[in-house]
Amino acid sequence: MIILVPVLYFSSFILSIYYIYSGKLNSSRASSWLFLSALIYQIILLVNQTIDFKLKNIETSLFVASVFLSIFAYIFIRQNIKNLYCFFISPVGFILTVPLLMAANGDGGAAYNNRILIIHVLLNILSHTTLLISSIFSIMFIYQHRKFKNKKVKKASRLPSLSLIEKVNFNLIICSFPIMTIGLVLGFLLAKNQIGSYWFGTVSAISIFSWLIYFSIIQMRIIYNLSGFKISILSLLGFSSIVASYIFMYLLKLPSHTFIQ
Repeated sequence: MIILVPVLYFSSFILSIYYIYSGKLNSSRASSWLFLSALIYQIILLVNQTIDFKLKNIETSLFVASVFLSIFAYIFIRQNIKNLYCFFISPVGFILTVPLLMAANGDGGAAYNNRILIIHVLLNILSHTTLLISSIFSIMFIYQHRKFKNKKVKKASRLPSLSLIEKVNFNLIICSFPIMTIGLVLGFLLAKNQIGSYWFGTVSAISIFSWLIYFSIIQMRIIYNLSGFKISILSLLGFSSIVASYIFMYLLKLPSHTFIQ
């Protein structure tokens, strides 16, 4: 019943969104209990060896990483943002546990014997996950900004200040950018080693496109001192373009990691 883990994380995220909208503490408490249930269930699966954490595949590594991340979030992050911690961590837990569910229905996961490959994959997942959190902060900033503009301060007061959201959001983009860059470079080196060419197919095009978007955001922020609202809009556009690119890649059945002469 591995599917229960991502379902619990996703449900926790939905309830945390509802808490932000409604202000009902019961929703926040339920979100927290679902988050803890997902974490406890993950630990049980690992202790009972239902999931063998010794397996050398990417999906299992991500599942184990989500356990440590969730424990860290509950102990440290929860103290700082209290009722909102599930809003940021639950979607990350969902993303990190879904690959194992998909592998369980397939060939058992992607084994890795190449260190460059696993570092490349994990760095890309880490950078995209960081950008996902940045997108969540962007949504929060836009929501908070709109409430202040409409003078609905009471509902907006449940969220952090606009200045804090703006600062954290841009710092997340700054932190993810070098991780994305290293992952991109390793991908090209791996392509050169495996197929004799630096080109890596459709995934390379998506990676370069997303890299250019966030590079532009950082440069425009530094040069033109863009407002937090514009940064939030651009951040959402950047992450949406990444998601849309992968969706179109699979819908159109484009090659991902191949090189065509």
